Amino acid sequence: MNLVRIVIAAAVALSAVEVGSTAYAADPAEKRIDRNFEPGKNRGKRISAIPVSALRKAKGSVNVQIDGREHRLETLTVTPPGSGPFPLAVVSHGTPTRGGRDALRRLRIRMLLPIAEDFARRGYKAVVFARRGYASSTGPFAESYGRCSDASQATFFHAAFEGAKDFGAVIDAFARRPDVDGSTIIAAGHSSGGFAASALAIIPPHGLTGIVNFAGGRGGAGKGRNCSEAGFVGAFGEFGKGARVPAHWLYSTTDRLFGPELVGRAFEAYAGRGAPVRLDMVGPLWFTGNGHMITAIGARELWRPRIDDFLNAIGAQNWKRAPDDAAVERVPPPPGLGSGCHNWWQRYLGYGGHKAFATSDDGHCGPSRWHDTVERARAAAMRRCERRGSGCRVVSVDGKMVR
Repeated sequence: MNLVRIVIAAAVALSAVEVGSTAYAADPAEKRIDRNFEPGKNRGKRISAIPVSALRKAKGSVNVQIDGREHRLETLTVTPPGSGPFPLAVVSHGTPTRGGRDALRRLRIRMLLPIAEDFARRGYKAVVFARRGYASSTGPFAESYGRCSDASQATFFHAAFEGAKDFGAVIDAFARRPDVDGSTIIAAGHSSGGFAASALAIIPPHGLTGIVNFAGGRGGAGKGRNCSEAGFVGAFGEFGKGARVPAHWLYSTTDRLFGPELVGRAFEAYAGRGAPVRLDMVGPLWFTGNGHMITAIGARELWRPRIDDFLNAIGAQNWKRAPDDAAVERVPPPPGLGSGCHNWWQRYLGYGGHKAFATSDDGHCGPSRWHDTVERARAAAMRRCERRGSGCRVVSVDGKMVR
């Protein structure tokens, strides 16, 4: 009987929206739950939202030292106008679930540009970086948890902690720069990057003000279940030990790797150690059936206001008023598309970077995304279209229709 009561109480807790005594979301699938999370009394600096056109973007690298060894990690920086000093936001990526080690090297950190731009528009110097073994970053891949059948709390913890070392090294390197105010630092990550950012709570660098976990975890491996649910939950419990930096968790109810029930258990394990944490569980994403892609620009309308609330609650710098461009325009698909291409059109609209969409005379298509130039986006879309169709032409660039 007691077990039944506990299960019912847990279900009620996860179905309720908890922000004091007020309802948070109209959609019953969306939830906000705070644990050990008390809004600060201090109000952070407020600035006017900076236009995207005024931001300075630069591809590069940063030299860091991890475990006594020198490494060069790939970076994409987005800097507000002026000389600063600016608060710092450091952002890192997930891990491809297919393609092995080659896929790690093909990873494009530009996919996280929407997150970086949003922080930079709030006045932060934003740094997206590739951890060891990914993209062009040097060093061997350090975050393996072994075979799926061998995954455990210990192997998941190891994988996350290695990523946390990379976060700490990048934060240390940039916090020393004259254009950075090292007293206000936000660490954010997606998927395995969110897992690593969460582990940073164990070894918080000086100035770390908040952690943003976008769909964080390991062990999804592209399957409908986790390699080790107990390991996943237990690792988050370890991260929560002694954690004092406020954390913000953002997950979707339709995440195919880390579903709501598993996330709820991990949340309680993390918070159960006394860690201050807020969970925002958002509903489906309009452009894809996989809520794991929550960092995409198509989901900005979901994550931007929630990050605003978090920054305000912890007294970090924010804009006076959010820009009104959170929602991406849902442009109708071009005529003549095959049924499968209608889904590709939705995904194309929802992803960021320079992108293009090509169609063929016989109903095939070729989408591209996350490129650093329009020309590369157009060329990639044409190549993809021409693999299956004939008479291909580009009909849309960067979400806008072209003639």
